[in-house]
Amino acid sequence: MKSSKQTYQEVAEACSKYDPVSSEYAAKNSSCDCKTPSCLNCVHFDKNEHCVLDLYDQIVERIR
Repeated sequence: MKSSKQTYQEVAEACSKYDPVSSEYAAKNSSCDCKTPSCLNCVHFDKNEHCVLDLYDQIVERIR
């Protein structure tokens, strides 16, 4: 399930495993706003917008 950009930001801010993509990758991906924590720019978030560590749903439940 895709979420809003705000939810992705809130989850990234609450996630202890959040790891932003490298600045080298960000330079190649013009749609990446790597200055703002977000699942969308985390190395653990795949191209299908899924957390490979399966932490997303747990964090959403905790912050809601």
